[in-house]
Amino acid sequence: MTQNKHKVLVCDDEENVRQLLRETLIAAGYDCLEASSAKEALEHLETDLPDLVLLDLVLTDRSGLELLRDIKNHYQDVPVIIVSRVDDLNTAIRCIRLGAYDYTVKPINPDEVLNCIERALQTKRLQLELQGYQRHLEEKVEEQAEEIRDTFLGAISALSFALEAKDTYTAGHSRRVADIAMAIGKKHGLSNDELEDLRWGSLLHDMAKIAVDDKILHKDGKLTPKEYRHVMTHPIVGACLAGSMIKKKRILDIIEHHHEHYDGHGLEQKLVGEQIPLLARIVAIADAYDAMISDRPYRSALTREEALTQIRLGSGSQFDPLIAKIFLGLSEFDIVPERKIILAADDDESIRLLVRSILGNDFLVIEAADGQQAIEVAQNEKPDLILMDIMMPGKDGLQAMYEIKNNQQTKEIPIVMLTGINQYLNEKFASTMGATKYITKPFMPQELHETVCRLIEDLQKASL
Repeated sequence: MTQNKHKVLVCDDEENVRQLLRETLIAAGYDCLEASSAKEALEHLETDLPDLVLLDLVLTDRSGLELLRDIKNHYQDVPVIIVSRVDDLNTAIRCIRLGAYDYTVKPINPDEVLNCIERALQTKRLQLELQGYQRHLEEKVEEQAEEIRDTFLGAISALSFALEAKDTYTAGHSRRVADIAMAIGKKHGLSNDELEDLRWGSLLHDMAKIAVDDKILHKDGKLTPKEYRHVMTHPIVGACLAGSMIKKKRILDIIEHHHEHYDGHGLEQKLVGEQIPLLARIVAIADAYDAMISDRPYRSALTREEALTQIRLGSGSQFDPLIAKIFLGLSEFDIVPERKIILAADDDESIRLLVRSILGNDFLVIEAADGQQAIEVAQNEKPDLILMDIMMPGKDGLQAMYEIKNNQQTKEIPIVMLTGINQYLNEKFASTMGATKYITKPFMPQELHETVCRLIEDLQKASL
C-alpha cells in the first residue's frame, strides 16, 4: 500500500486489461485514470497529469511507440512502463531507448506490475531531487563550477554506494571497480581529465540497478534468459537517467557500454572493438574482475589466480586485448591500494550506513555499535580516525573516548564527535577530553567528507 496516493494512467485498448489493472491499482492505494486510445491518453496528460503511465504498444488510433515518443518529448518527468503482448528483446530495447522506464509482457502479473511501478516512482523521486539539486548548484558563481560538479557527482555516487552497502554481496563494488579502473587508466597513460571521468563513470556504472527487481538481483541460482535480459537493461536505463543530469559524454559512455564485448558478441550489441569507448572497455575488465573475486548468491568467489585466468581466456573476445594485457601486468597492490581506516561508532545503523556511503569511496570504513565495542575495535584495528557518537548504550561516547585517549596504544588516534547533542558544554567537555572536532547531527555530507579528508591529510603531513 502506497503511503502517498499516486495517479496512474492506464492506456490500453482492451477493456478487460484496463479492468484488471484498475482493480490492482486501486487495491494497492493508487488513483487510476483510463484511456482506450492515444487521443484519450493525451487529453488526460494535458488536463490531469498522472504520476506514471502504463502503456500498451497496440492502440486503435496510433502506435504506442509514437505515443511514447510524444509523452517523453512533452512530459519527460512522467515514467512510462510498457505493458505489451510483444515478447521481443529488440522491441523492449527500442522502447527503453525512447525513454520507457521498463517493459513487461502480458499476460499481466499484478505483483510484477506493482513492483515495477514502485521502482519507477522511487527512481522518479530520486531523479527529480537530483535535478532540483543540480539546478540549485548551477545558480552558484562560475568560479565554483569545479566544486559544484564534484559535489553533485558525489551525491549520486554516495547514493549508489549506500544502495550497495545494503547488500552483502555488492557492498563496495563500485569503489573497488573505480580503484581497478584507475590503476589501468594510469598505466595506459590517460590524461588527468580522462582519469577523472573514468573515476566518476566507474563509481556510477551500476547506478540504474535501483530499477532492477531485488528478487532477481538476489536470486540464489542461475538467472533465466528473461531475468538476465531484465538485469542487462541497467546500462541503457542508467545512461538515460544520468543523461538528464550529467553532460560529460565519457561518463555516460561508461555507464551505457561497460557490459559490451570487444568482439561484438554481447547481448544485443551494436558496437565492436575500438568502436566501444576506451573508458568503457577499461571498466568492463575492472567490473568483471571484481565480480569474479566477490561472493554472489549463486556461487562463491574465485581466487585471484582463477579470476586472472578468466581474464586471459577472455582477452580478444570479451575484453580488449591491450587493456587485458595492461591489467594482467598490474600487481595486487596496484589494484587494491592501501586505504586509511575510519571507525564509525554509533548505535544507529542508519547513521553508520550514511557514513559508509559518504566516506566509503575514499576510505575503509569499519564500525562499532556501542562505546565498549568502539574501545575494543580501536585497540585491535588501530583506525586512522574515529567518528564517535555520544549517546550509545552501555558506555557512552565520552566514556569510550576517555579510555581510548588514556590507552598508550590508541591515544594518538584523532576522534571527531558526531552527535545529535548540540550543547556548548558537551562540545567544550569533549574538546577538553581530547576530541579533535565536534560535528552536530544532522550534518551535511560534504562537511563530513571535507573534515575527514582534511584531518587525514594533516596526519599524513605530520608523519613526513
